[in-house]
Amino acid sequence: MPPDEEFLAFWNKWLAQPRKSRPDLDEALRNMWPVKADRIAYCRWSGRRADERLHARQMTNISPEELTEMLATMNYNNEIARGKLVNVLERSVVPWLPVGSDRAGGIYRIVPGAYGLLLDQQDPKTNRELVSMNVLGINTNESTKSNESDDSDSAGFVFHQIGNLEYWGGNPDDLRTYEDAANGTWFPTRFHAVMRFGRNGAANGVFVIYDFYPGDEYLQERRKLDDRDWGYLPSDVSDQPISIAKIANKITDLRFERTFDFVGPLDYPVELVRAMKTPEDTIIRVTVA
Repeated sequence: MPPDEEFLAFWNKWLAQPRKSRPDLDEALRNMWPVKADRIAYCRWSGRRADERLHARQMTNISPEELTEMLATMNYNNEIARGKLVNVLERSVVPWLPVGSDRAGGIYRIVPGAYGLLLDQQDPKTNRELVSMNVLGINTNESTKSNESDDSDSAGFVFHQIGNLEYWGGNPDDLRTYEDAANGTWFPTRFHAVMRFGRNGAANGVFVIYDFYPGDEYLQERRKLDDRDWGYLPSDVSDQPISIAKIANKITDLRFERTFDFVGPLDYPVELVRAMKTPEDTIIRVTVA
């Protein structure tokens, strides 16, 4: 009987394929495991995993400190580690993370989540295995347009989505404790927090990226912005839009008792792309031609 790791690898590989070209699941199962007993074993594993994921979503036994430690130390190249992180980030109740105050006095936090940012093209042309969309790539150079990325640091990077950036809507003097924060009013910013990671899978900075596909409450769908009114933070006084900026070198730097800058902000729209595996089991960007 195949081990659980093989079942998980099969599921992640099937799920990461573009929807238009993704084979029927039953067909993929038969191609992967011609022996019926192995397919039955996979179905039983899948059922157990669904129950476990539902139970995990309902649990709240992880503290902000434990979540921070997980984000800081995990190997983002490791498929199993990423799966465990997604299970935590997508629970129905999960602790939020303080960010701190910017130079203008705005106070921010991260509400965890593994998904949120969308791409212009979700089905790129590549022969390599795509990674699920909790991990994406970003092209930060306006001239970066190619079929496959060399993952140069000057042109962009890959990241794992970790949550929504929210802004404290009350009087800053009223925010003195975590209880105040939990009971206070927070507003969305349309920015998402992400963890950049390097070729070695190690965390390499916390960034915020603007969401160019906000939800349309009337149409009940997400559409790309077609105007220039984007990228403005609630506390901003510079009248300068931001598509991406760095907010911390390490996730462990985040706390309410810190003042931070939005470092290296870009004022033009960036390109988000799918991420893919390399033969060396690292993750790089797929860029759009």
